[in-house]
This record gives sequence, C-alpha cells and structure tokens, in this order.
Amino acid sequence: MRIKYFIFLFIMSLKIYSQQINNDSSNFWEKITLRKSFESKNSNAEPAQITYTKPKNKVDSWLLNAAIGFNILKENKHNKVLTLSPYFEYHLNTLIEKEQDNWLAGLALEIQIHDISLNSDNSWTPILISSVKYNNDNIKDITSFQGNYYITFIARGTGMKARTFWIPNNTVKFGNLTKFLWSPYIGLENENRISTESNNDKGNIYRAYLRINSNFSLFPNNDKIKNKFEINFDWQYRYNLVENVTNLEKISHNYFSTSFNYLFYISDDEKKSAKIGIDYVNGENPSINFEEQSFYAVTLKFKL
Repeated sequence: MRIKYFIFLFIMSLKIYSQQINNDSSNFWEKITLRKSFESKNSNAEPAQITYTKPKNKVDSWLLNAAIGFNILKENKHNKVLTLSPYFEYHLNTLIEKEQDNWLAGLALEIQIHDISLNSDNSWTPILISSVKYNNDNIKDITSFQGNYYITFIARGTGMKARTFWIPNNTVKFGNLTKFLWSPYIGLENENRISTESNNDKGNIYRAYLRINSNFSLFPNNDKIKNKFEINFDWQYRYNLVENVTNLEKISHNYFSTSFNYLFYISDDEKKSAKIGIDYVNGENPSINFEEQSFYAVTLKFKL
C-alpha cells in the first residue's frame, strides 16, 4: 500500500517540470500546493520529503512528510485572506526506532492583517497562520481534533540590504557569500482527543508555541551555482499550558532539524523547487506524533 504514496508524490512532482515546458498552465494547477506541512507562511513553506530503502531480505523502510492543499479563493490583491485551503497531510517514518504513522486532514488559512503596499501608511503587518484538522495517529491509535494559531510578521521590502537582516521574513544578501531569510512564529495549539485505545490517553492539551526557521542560500552572485546550494535550520518549542491527559510524561517539547540541500530545479519565481538533501533531526513534535529521538537521512524534496 505504501508504494501508492510514492507514486502519488512522484506524479505531483512532475508538475514542477511541466512549468519548464508549458508556461500557460491552468489556474487550477496554480492553486494546488505540495509541501511538507501547513505550519509555515505559504511563501516560506518547506518542501515535501521522501526516502525509500529496500534492503535485501529485509523489510522496506520509508520516510514521507507531505501535504497537498488547494486554495479555494480567487486571486485578489485587495483580499486580506491570502489563502483558504482544504488539505491532506501525511507523515510516515519507519527508518527510526519509534516509528511514526500519522495523517491529518483539515482547512488552512493565511491572513495578512494590514496592507503594506507603497500607497499604505503601514510599513509592517502581522500574518496569521491557522488551521483546524482531524488527526489520526496509527501507531498509538489516537484520533483528535487539533487547531493551530500562529503569528509571524512581514515588512515592506528593504532591497536586500544586509543591515536589515533582523527584520523577519525579509531576504537580505551578505555580499557574495549568502542570501539569508529567517521567520519567527509564536502562537497556540490545541489537541482535543476524541478516541484512544487507552483511557490514560484521553483528554485535552493546550500548548504555547515558538518557532524560528532560517535559510541560507549560498553564493548568490555566482551565475554557475547560485540557487543550487542551501542550508536550513528549524527550531520549535512547545509547552503544555493546560492538559488533563494521564499518560503524558513531559510538559515541554523541543524539536530541531537542519539540512544541506542541492537544488536541481527551481522556478523563476522561486516558488517551486526540487532538491536532494542531507537532513538531521533531533527532538519531538507532538502535533504530528513524532516521538523524541534523532536520526540522519538523505531525502528527495519537492515543493509546488
């Protein structure tokens, strides 16, 4: 059955290469997004990931982190609601000791609070990123309704000036060495469990959330290798503010990942990409039922 997920991801990735052949793609396809999750600002979304191994005389192993969504809104530059997307997300990892098999389906929303165009009096604005979803953990046999409510910030363009590196969600250039972008997120999460195998797992959890994500694109002025190599860092922290679940062992949750990637395709607007990378992950993410552990992996990555 799991090979179907690989086939699905492969077919969707073909859309990336169709952009090179046909620049008149339909509006329908432009509304589809393929990414790792819906926890990030749309323009900074991480790519979907896949790794598959088939050892001789052993069970095959998978790593798959992918989400597909469809923006149901019509494009309107005056619309504060940037996207409203029904989506499906799947996280499978059998490469690790504490295996992960988790899927969720829901509705994701991104809202820009203020207009920051040149004709506006505002030079910055909060961005609200929110989703409500049904979550199914196939390992622990837990189903729940979840919500996340995050805020990040953007400012009017600064022309990639290095001295403005501290402004979030703003790409700056440090000479010939790198382009740099960082994105902070703060917010709340809720997990309301509706079905559990054990009574000790029943209950509700409300968490505070903090995240810092950064990207370094190397050698931006070199025509031969610009947009070819990048380094990513992602740190997430969750703290249980209120909970009534008996079987919880920790109230705080750290998650850290880093990757070095080679991009073998990137679109002109840099919204679509295909890459291969070396990843390191350490920590836990209870929102997708990834238990505390660490691992290395080589993964293919696609973003639409």
